[in-house]
Amino acid sequence: MEKASRAIRRSGIRLKSMNPKHKELALIISGMRDIRSGLRNFQNAQTLMMQDMVVWSRTDENRAIQDVMERINELNFLWADSLQHFFETLRTFRQQCEMILEGEKVVDTARADLARAERKERKIKTNIKKISKKAPSEKMMTIEMELSNAERAKDLAHFEAVQKVQENEVCKMIRLKEGLTKLTESYIELAHKMAIVFDAQKDVVQAIPEVNDTAIHELKYMGGTSTKLAVEEAKNRIEKYRTLKFKLLPQGIAELPPPYSLGSPAPESRPTSKPEGVSYGAQGSGFEPTVPPYEEREAFEANSSSDDG
Repeated sequence: MEKASRAIRRSGIRLKSMNPKHKELALIISGMRDIRSGLRNFQNAQTLMMQDMVVWSRTDENRAIQDVMERINELNFLWADSLQHFFETLRTFRQQCEMILEGEKVVDTARADLARAERKERKIKTNIKKISKKAPSEKMMTIEMELSNAERAKDLAHFEAVQKVQENEVCKMIRLKEGLTKLTESYIELAHKMAIVFDAQKDVVQAIPEVNDTAIHELKYMGGTSTKLAVEEAKNRIEKYRTLKFKLLPQGIAELPPPYSLGSPAPESRPTSKPEGVSYGAQGSGFEPTVPPYEEREAFEANSSSDDG
């Protein structure tokens, strides 16, 4: 059913596109809307699911499950908030594509004006050939004046068409490059933030006690502090991410030297001891942002010092 509705929608886009040359661009714009709408639906579905899990956890007296689900729900809000900037970037890229489409329509109009001027010129020339031997001199002078005006109009239309084509090509490249660059950067930023959120979620989940052979009534949940710290650390790392641009370290390149990894607390703000069950880095994930150049590092330390003050 979903495939059928998508096919009908794409057929409608083709029909709405007056010029067959622009149907692919119209489909791209429609596809961007579908992506944004699909992500919105996914976000809403996951948020509702997490809320249901929190409600379910409260139906029993299991403190470990209650605490873990509440912390994961907090992380889910971070995840949903991180998607907002990505949604805006998708919308901006779609608008760039729409402006490219408008530019193509302007070029089509200029070319249509040129074709109309050329047809008028040819019509007058054909008329002159037909009546050149029979028409009086006064009428011939009038027709030749019309031909001269038609030729000037054609030259002007040709000049404007060339100008419109050149301007459109320049604007097209600028808009496409800018839009794709921002969209790519937004994908990278979203990936970094997702790594932060779900690394924290992994730490929170690990706080659930191991059962093994221990009697259930003897188990004590001691992870309340560690789960809280894991969530707070994720919030701080995402907040710091908004002030600096980070880059992932390419695969196969050794990590840069200390003092710290990107997204982690600065040395003076990092706790001296690590609570049990809390991880300050995405160890083993292969996805941890790395140290910036020294200039950015100094700015990062200055920002961290001002935050601590």
